[in-house]
Amino acid sequence: MEGVTLVGVFPVGPEDFLCALLQRPSNGRCIPVWLPPMEGAELAARLSGWAPRRPRPVDAMAELIRTSVDGAASLELSSYVDGTFMATLTLDSGVEIDLRSSDALLLAHELDMELAVDDTVAAQAAVFISEDDAKRYLQADIEVEGFNGQSVSASGDAQADADFEALMRSLGVEDADLGDDNPEEE
Repeated sequence: MEGVTLVGVFPVGPEDFLCALLQRPSNGRCIPVWLPPMEGAELAARLSGWAPRRPRPVDAMAELIRTSVDGAASLELSSYVDGTFMATLTLDSGVEIDLRSSDALLLAHELDMELAVDDTVAAQAAVFISEDDAKRYLQADIEVEGFNGQSVSASGDAQADADFEALMRSLGVEDADLGDDNPEEE
């Protein structure tokens, strides 16, 4: 399990669907979480400093956690099935509460609590987004170089990339077949 950084909530496409972009500190890969319109708008507004005049459900839940129980031990995106994230809030008492991912993001923000992502979930849902593409499509500023001294690779595993390249070359694939305009000289 690894804590992630919420980069922000961004409208995507002509329909302006809202996407929360999470980034893994270990390798810079991003996890896009598509949000329902109301919850996405609320999270975006809260990230911009907006606060409701009257408590919303997430505010009530946060207040219950702060005052009626020992507290929260962890909050994580715990599974990913058919494109849908499931989240789990674990209280200090060990009780686990199932949440929607949008509610987990709101609760993490309200409690000022780190949101973690299960390693299996990250392996399924994390994608590489270049700094240029993040800026072009999301107007998001992300950093993808220099994570733990690692270079960015297609799979996140440099050895796996090298093994895949060797396999493709053994099958007769050459740089020209891949549309590489500037193949490296060997």
